[in-house]
Amino acid sequence: MINLHIRYLFLVSFLSLLFWQCTSESQNVVVYPEIPDLETSDLYEVQVNNRTVWVEKFRTTMDIETLADWFTTESYTREQQEVHIANFSCQSQILVTLKVKERVKSVSIRPNSREIKYIIEGNLIRFSLPGPDQLYIEINNLPPLCLFANPVENLVPDQNDENVRYFGPGVHNPGMMTLDDNEIIYIAGGAIVYGGIRANGASDIKVLGRGILDGGFEHKRMVVLEDAKNIEFNGVLIRNGVSWTNTVINCENVKYTGVKVISFGPGGDGINPLGSQNMEISNCFLRCTDDCIAIKSPDSSHVVKNIRVFNNTMIGYAFSDGITIGFETNGPYVEDVKVYNCDILQARGGSRVDGHSAFSIICDGPGQIQDITYEDIRVDEDVYKLFELNITDGTKYGINPPGHIRNVHLKNINWKSERPIILKGFDETHRVQDITFENCSIKGEILENTRNDLFEINEFVDNVQFVK
Repeated sequence: MINLHIRYLFLVSFLSLLFWQCTSESQNVVVYPEIPDLETSDLYEVQVNNRTVWVEKFRTTMDIETLADWFTTESYTREQQEVHIANFSCQSQILVTLKVKERVKSVSIRPNSREIKYIIEGNLIRFSLPGPDQLYIEINNLPPLCLFANPVENLVPDQNDENVRYFGPGVHNPGMMTLDDNEIIYIAGGAIVYGGIRANGASDIKVLGRGILDGGFEHKRMVVLEDAKNIEFNGVLIRNGVSWTNTVINCENVKYTGVKVISFGPGGDGINPLGSQNMEISNCFLRCTDDCIAIKSPDSSHVVKNIRVFNNTMIGYAFSDGITIGFETNGPYVEDVKVYNCDILQARGGSRVDGHSAFSIICDGPGQIQDITYEDIRVDEDVYKLFELNITDGTKYGINPPGHIRNVHLKNINWKSERPIILKGFDETHRVQDITFENCSIKGEILENTRNDLFEINEFVDNVQFVK
């Protein structure tokens, strides 16, 4: 008890000193204007380096009774969903003060890997951040607070440039926007743009800013990019669409950096590379009501190659993996995919293979899936399944022959709960082969073999190895 008391006093002293330092460094923080017509939070107030950050109350307006029956099978999708959002920019270390509408009894600041220390004083919570980050904060039993501390923008495009569609602070209603070669959409912090984005065959296009692209829950597949190349999405919050949020079809050289995606309705995938090559998804925050990231190859002529997914936070709120390859794998191959340094906070809900996993490969088509790496992945919560490799009969999302999965390497994976690991080939000629678990742990215990209480493996799986 004495040691705990000393550590608490040290933390209070440290944060008090930091608060004094940060108060004189308010220029380190960029605060965006409050957006008219959006609802202000009635639960949270936020200050960063002694500057007030506007907090939005973001709640669904869906008619629950009209949603697909499969979507409302879970208790958490039979009610309106709600998150609160604090969005700002900073350059370096900051002190955050949260004021909650009620006395604070419990706090969870995630991802847990950040190991953020905080102090509670009645209805106040204080903690420091070393710099830009994206946090999911749960207090008592209240709806969560998404705290988006964005990097300060280095370059803002010229609003007078004829190739720039510039949306300054305020409310905009352009509807569906189509991008041509060399065009830029810029959405400033403090702006909300109601609409969606399309690009077909375009090159050298960008969507930038710190503002919001909102589908108003009326635009299906809010962002669709097809046969395009040299694409950059940076910093924006994309939300409230119908069905998949970002659909990237047969594109090359694509970067999603620092993008936030929040979905509420059925099929609300976050970012879906479909038959695309040379794509990076990094430093993104995805809170989705279907797979956060789903890598697919629906078209038999499209290959998937050189996909990098790193430094992301994924919350599979409903019917969602953190990241999945599949189901649709009709192209010749999916290869050279690497997922690393990611936090999966949640993955839950039913699926066509009996529930979702933290991450998985579901081969539901004739494609060859090979050379896949998962490294430094942290799974925070209980999930229905930890991990799954599954070759189906090819008929879950179409009528196809089975495919193949080989050469999958898992390294430094940390699961916080004991749940099944599924490895299933389909038959003698459609097998799961060459799977390596290196320094992987469950509840802190290194995984050394195919434990009978965890692994479900059929006879069509070859060469499962464990390396310390």
